[in-house]
Amino acid sequence: MRVNKLGARAAVAVFGGAACVALVGIGGGTAAANTCSANDGRQIERTIGNGGCGAKAGPGSSAFAEDSSNAGTAVAVADKGGNATARNLQPGSSALAGATTRGTAFSVTTGPRALSVAQARNGGVTVAVGGWGGQAIAGADGAICQGGFAAAFDSTTGKACLHSGSVDLRN
Repeated sequence: MRVNKLGARAAVAVFGGAACVALVGIGGGTAAANTCSANDGRQIERTIGNGGCGAKAGPGSSAFAEDSSNAGTAVAVADKGGNATARNLQPGSSALAGATTRGTAFSVTTGPRALSVAQARNGGVTVAVGGWGGQAIAGADGAICQGGFAAAFDSTTGKACLHSGSVDLRN
């Protein structure tokens, strides 16, 4: 049986993007959220309770990180015109985003014990969403999704994946 790779890639990208947008909207945040924002050569770190965030940006770059759980981690680093955003919404989870050379990275964790890593470069866009116990990685090696719910996309390699229970889509 032949699988339409372009159709599968489009479906994964649309579903993963929609899931990311929906889950970021659901997460909302709290008044006590750790929020770190840096641009143009600045760096900031904050901790509240057992949670923390960190943002570091080189010249012409911006980085934003937020831990809404007060028991997880969000870290964003950008350089050479890159933009990185990391949001952790659940305890025991980590969202990591890195962007360089005009890349744009989005990393979000929406479930407990999740990991999401987005590494953008060369003007590309990466998105990683880690849900309940999921690990999502998007970067130079493509896209990796495993564990519970996970979705990842890397525009530079054209790779995407979606994993949830018995559903495992990848190109």
